[in-house]
Amino acid sequence: MDYINKLEKHFKDCDVKISDEGFRWNGGDLSITPWYTADDYEVHVMTNDETNVDWENDVYYYEPQFADVMQRIVDTVSDVGYDVKIYISDLETYLPEDEVLEWLEEHSNNEDE
Repeated sequence: MDYINKLEKHFKDCDVKISDEGFRWNGGDLSITPWYTADDYEVHVMTNDETNVDWENDVYYYEPQFADVMQRIVDTVSDVGYDVKIYISDLETYLPEDEVLEWLEEHSNNEDE
């Protein structure tokens, strides 16, 4: 997906990889994916550690807003710094092409992100 490549390149010098394919045994530095409760409800999880989910900050009853997803990506890139691996189970759901391209246009001159 060309727009995902553009988003990865936006984070210069950080070697960011965003994929809908898993990274070995865990979700990488950030994982965004739906999980299911015992009674079969879907929740959305955005976490930096799949083995230690912060239920108050990482779990969303409703699909997270695009701005929340992007902020979490920006924060993760900033925290990790280099060789950042981001797993997103459904790129089109969590990173819609039109919104990513608009975000890139708005942030193209901002070197801090």
